Amino acid sequence: MQGVLITIEGIEGSGKSTQLLRLSEHLRHLELPLVVSKEPGGTNLGRELRRLLLERHPSGEAWCADAELLLFYADRAQHLETVIRPALADGRIVLVDRFEDSTRAYQGASGVGESALDRLSDLVLRGLRPHLTVLLDMDPEVSLQRVEVRNLAMGPEFAETRFDDAELAFHRRVRSRFLAIAQNHPNRVALVPARDPADQVEAAIWARVAPLLRSAGFRVD
Repeated sequence: MQGVLITIEGIEGSGKSTQLLRLSEHLRHLELPLVVSKEPGGTNLGRELRRLLLERHPSGEAWCADAELLLFYADRAQHLETVIRPALADGRIVLVDRFEDSTRAYQGASGVGESALDRLSDLVLRGLRPHLTVLLDMDPEVSLQRVEVRNLAMGPEFAETRFDDAELAFHRRVRSRFLAIAQNHPNRVALVPARDPADQVEAAIWARVAPLLRSAGFRVD
């Protein structure tokens, strides 16, 4: 039985965490061999990189675009080597919160050129691509309202990442790049409207996940 790599993507506040949890719980209920991870931070060393990348540094210094890009790919290289490739070789389902498409969307929106993204992607991924990417799509104005409500409830120190408070124009660029990826890879990317009720979003995701798992030999009924 071959392993299956499924990634969950979307802008801030699109409901990735909720839907990843629901999907993972469903797969565990079916007693399927599952590994759930995230980027950045899917390894012990990666958690240090996640802190450096996503938290605001006390000095106020920010990463330049090239340094940020290299750190994201360093995290991905470690994640692939120690978590993803071994799990796939073992015939497991690997469910990842953010992967390559997030780098192309976010760092591309920050001004990194496609040639740099292509070179690093070829070096680190070595041809590996998700079998399915679930892209939760939402208008950034709506998603950022969700983020604001969450941060007001939990306090700004619990903001998920420093990208939460980036300007609206940046989030619009990110969404545009995600949509372009979906258009260019329609067989891999399942575009799911994230503004729908959570149960409806969950059902739409399962409608794409179940046939993939059946074709890979997993029992999902």
